[in-house]
Amino acid sequence: MPNLIGHSRVQVYRMMRNDGLYFQTRGPGSANDHWAAITAQSPRPGVAIAWHAQATLTVTTQSPRGPRAVPRLTGLTKAGVYAAMRRAQLFFKTVGPGSTNGTWTVALSQSPAPGTRVRWHEEITVHVSTHRPVVAVKKRTPVKVTAVVINGSGFKIGVATWYNYVPGRCATWYLPKGTRITVTDLETRKSITCIITDREDQGSNRVVDLNETQFAQLAPLAQGVISVKVSW
Repeated sequence: MPNLIGHSRVQVYRMMRNDGLYFQTRGPGSANDHWAAITAQSPRPGVAIAWHAQATLTVTTQSPRGPRAVPRLTGLTKAGVYAAMRRAQLFFKTVGPGSTNGTWTVALSQSPAPGTRVRWHEEITVHVSTHRPVVAVKKRTPVKVTAVVINGSGFKIGVATWYNYVPGRCATWYLPKGTRITVTDLETRKSITCIITDREDQGSNRVVDLNETQFAQLAPLAQGVISVKVSW
């Protein structure tokens, strides 16, 4: 299976034709064939598949080499920073403790700021450290994060993020597929609804992964994560 992520539509058609493979698309622009680039693929690159097998490609309408928003890196682990920058197709350099020998573990700040529009493959400066800083935390009244009532409905409070997926659909690890949920931003009180058709990793610390379209209805994509209430 060739590596198609980041390639344009013309390149994808040529690569798949040369390898004798078929593909189907999902995501923004897939319904009318107006997509511009690949953001994810299944099977993953390098997997051996049969001749004329069909791959599933997650697509986007954004140009693969056009300007893009800098993701929020502050607070992410090293693995999280690499993953976020790989998705955004940007490069980065690190400064601070652990940067010279690669032993840093967390991003403390970044330049430019999250949401800044930069060129494809632009280099971002990430200030890192080998340990998280100790900060004072205000005491808060304990919040019960889950509740189930007699009729089987309930809610869960936690963190939501986004990924390239079909609009109107989302992913959780604790509710069955086909469940319609309401997701409310705890800060702005804005709400959206979606249907669970995908799975997060079991025991994830996130309560829902939204598609990029619906996350943007709650908060800027560059914000990365928000605190939400998931109701069903």
